[in-house]
Amino acid sequence: MPAPLVAASIAAILTAIAKGIYEIFKFLLYKYGKKIIFGTMFIVLYSSVLLTFVNKVNAEFSQLLTSLPSNSFSQAGLSLIPNNAITCASIVVSAKVAQMFFYFALGIARVKFKAQ
Repeated sequence: MPAPLVAASIAAILTAIAKGIYEIFKFLLYKYGKKIIFGTMFIVLYSSVLLTFVNKVNAEFSQLLTSLPSNSFSQAGLSLIPNNAITCASIVVSAKVAQMFFYFALGIARVKFKAQ
């Protein structure tokens, strides 16, 4: 296959995928309304920001522990933090996200119940 034909094929495939995704969002927006779509997008964005934050804190702690001089007060203070502190923080963040999903689903159920 010549290169321009391959590039045109890839462009056509990507266009079809983008159009399909657009149609799905258009249908969901029509069917369920803007509040549900924006609520879901908020939860996804909130989850990704929290996950990024926890990973960044984990990386900073790891780097900080290896760069501190031995027998320093900072290293002594950081040694009091348990090894699984980041894991515990991740569990708390996951529980918060699960709580948001629960309240969101509860709100949807309440709206559907009131509509009947």
